[in-house]
Amino acid sequence: MKLKNILIIDDDSVANFIFKKVIEMAEVSEQIMTFPQASKAIEYLIKHSELNSDEFPDLIFLDINMPVMSGWDFLENYRSVSKHFPKKTILCMLSSSVYKEDIDRAKSYPEVKEYISKPLTEEIVKDLHQKYFL
Repeated sequence: MKLKNILIIDDDSVANFIFKKVIEMAEVSEQIMTFPQASKAIEYLIKHSELNSDEFPDLIFLDINMPVMSGWDFLENYRSVSKHFPKKTILCMLSSSVYKEDIDRAKSYPEVKEYISKPLTEEIVKDLHQKYFL
């Protein structure tokens, strides 16, 4: 079963392009959206929280280090508004950081189901799809 929607939140436009292509090659989602600003992604989620749960994002890939609103800031905002969302979304940190502090901090959020070190691969996408959606 294909997912309806996956969001990628990363300030690196080249990474967004590549990750979108990787997800397309994995053939696990009907729609893939990218957000170079975490604040825009939060706005999108709040605006679309009225949607039918089938159309709300199934999976979010979130970078940590971004200007203006970091991945950590996004998580705090997400945590405060997610109770209004129509379904539970699988949230994965997708970062180039290999610092134990970042990994431990990500795992301290119950909303974060996985910590993935960049780059995102087709195999990782397929494994996540199988683990959480099949």
